[in-house]
Parts: sequence; structure tokens; C-alpha cells
Amino acid sequence: MLLGLVFAVAAGLAILLTGPLLLFNPWLVGIEQGRQGVADSLGTTQAEVDRLTGQMLGDLFFNGDFSVSLDGEVPILEPGERSHMRDVGGVVRGLVLLEGGALVVLVLTGLRLRRERSRRGRLVIGGAALIGVAAMALGLFFALDFDTAFAAFHALFFAAGTWQFSADSNLIRLFPQPLWFDAALLAGVTIVVGAVTAALLARRDLRAATD
Repeated sequence: MLLGLVFAVAAGLAILLTGPLLLFNPWLVGIEQGRQGVADSLGTTQAEVDRLTGQMLGDLFFNGDFSVSLDGEVPILEPGERSHMRDVGGVVRGLVLLEGGALVVLVLTGLRLRRERSRRGRLVIGGAALIGVAAMALGLFFALDFDTAFAAFHALFFAAGTWQFSADSNLIRLFPQPLWFDAALLAGVTIVVGAVTAALLARRDLRAATD
């Protein structure tokens, strides 16, 4: 019973986190920044925006100080903005560690359940269905009332007063709200795709158990 529960939770975490974490890459973020006219709002080129973003994403994953500069001297982000980004980095690194642990547990418990393939398949399909439905519900929430959902998400992870900045701040100009709207919906899509993929793979266990 406990083994099955641990396996199901690990599978659910893997489905939930893999897709959204893969979105933290310079290529995809750069495409969104190009669509939102970030270079024009900062008075620079897309190549410079890509450079800034690449370094900031590296700081997220490797505990950097977000002191990247546009002019080579003064950091583009104010102290409060850099503090928030360090908080974001802590959350991102925590989620990466959580997913890594989930994947290890998933493999180990999956091997323990290799003689119970039907049970293993049912657990994955059940977890995938639950995560997929939850992702679609959250995606609908973000689509219909993004401001409320965005605020609730930040209130869950960050202290009040540490994540709200004026529209003309460089942090907001570099990562404008429409970018986060698109990212939230895309994250939901990746979770649903992951859930469907996991369920399809789990069907092999169910078929093998009936052969």
C-alpha cells in the first residue's frame, strides 16, 4: 500500500514539474520577449535582451546575484528587483531538487513494482488523470482571471511587498505581464501533454499484465 502511494506521488510530481521547468530556457523566453517588444521597451536590441535573459536564467539555477548590466556598469535591476529574483531562484532550485528526487523515487519504486505491472499501470494512469484535470482547471482559472491567479501564486511563494513593481521598472519591462500570461497557459499545456504521455506509456503495463 505504502509503496504504491509513494510511486503514485512521485509519478504525479514528475508529470507536474517536468514541463513547466523546461520552459525556463533562453530560447523560449526570447521568443516571448520578441513577441512582446521587450527590446524596444528597453531601448536596446534583441541580442542584448537575449544576453541579459540568458545570464538571469543562469543566475536562477546557480544562485547568482542578478547584477547583469545593459551598459556594462550599472546593474539593470534595482536592489529590490534583484532581491525578488533571488527569491525566485530559491523557488526554482527547490522545484528542481524536488523533481530530481521524485524521478529517483519513481524509478526505484517502479522497479520494486515490476512484478505488479497492472497495478503500476493503474497507479500512473490514475495519477496522470488527476494531474491533467487539475492542470486544465488551473489553466482555465489563469485564462479567465489572470491577475487574481498571478497574485495568488506569488502570495503562496513570496512575502507580501517583495514582488510588486511599477510598470516602468526594468524587471517588468524585461518580463512583462503578457509574457507570464502566455507562460502560464503553456505550462498548463506541458502538464497535460506530460499526463497524456505518461498514461499512454502506462498502458503498456496494463497490456503486458493481460497477455
